[in-house]
Amino acid sequence: MPVLSTVGAASLRAFGAFRQGTAAGFISATGGTITTSGNYKYHTFTSSGTFSVASVPSGRTIDFILVAGGGGSDSEAGGGAGGVVEKLAQTIAAGSYSVTIGTGGAVQASGNNSLFKGDTALGGGRGNASGVGFSGGSGGGGTSGGTALQPTSASGGYGYAGGVKGGGGAGGAASGDTAGDAYTSSTFNDSYGEGGNVDETAAGVGTNGKGGDYNRNTGTGYAGANGVLVVRYLYQ
Repeated sequence: MPVLSTVGAASLRAFGAFRQGTAAGFISATGGTITTSGNYKYHTFTSSGTFSVASVPSGRTIDFILVAGGGGSDSEAGGGAGGVVEKLAQTIAAGSYSVTIGTGGAVQASGNNSLFKGDTALGGGRGNASGVGFSGGSGGGGTSGGTALQPTSASGGYGYAGGVKGGGGAGGAASGDTAGDAYTSSTFNDSYGEGGNVDETAAGVGTNGKGGDYNRNTGTGYAGANGVLVVRYLYQ
């Protein structure tokens, strides 16, 4: 006798709902500033803290972008951007994960590293008006550009060399006074790690690991921006 003839329609509907419910569990976590967009929940850390995961149903993963602090400027030399590490579809277990957000370097100081889940984004190199820009996640500007260390690090990621005066960016190398571009993430719909410019319009400290600018009109140098961590996962 066919199985369908021995099971009522209501029982079949209940069985289907049970199976669907067990497959549709989502990660539960706290930490940072929590927002939602579409089907994703985002945890943004602009200072050090803890990403605490209460539960992870089978098959669920996270995406994250980790950015270091940008390097500070020097006279006529922009700072290099903080290095950027972006990783998608990463497995994670329930537990507490320490988050270290690197602060931006003061004028004439390199940026600080950011750390999460075994990965390190390297602080941007400081600008150096009297010599070669300092190396870092992205290299600082100088009489010649500093070296970018992020792409060759154990964590991989993004960073480019500084130029003659302009700081390297996480999305491209500097060219003369003009800083390297930021890295634009299609996953997180934002830009991270712009290099520090040398120009007449620099107006202050940026965000997302930007290297420090230098304003020729006022003779003012700026610190690099603090880094950031953004974690996202499906929540519905």
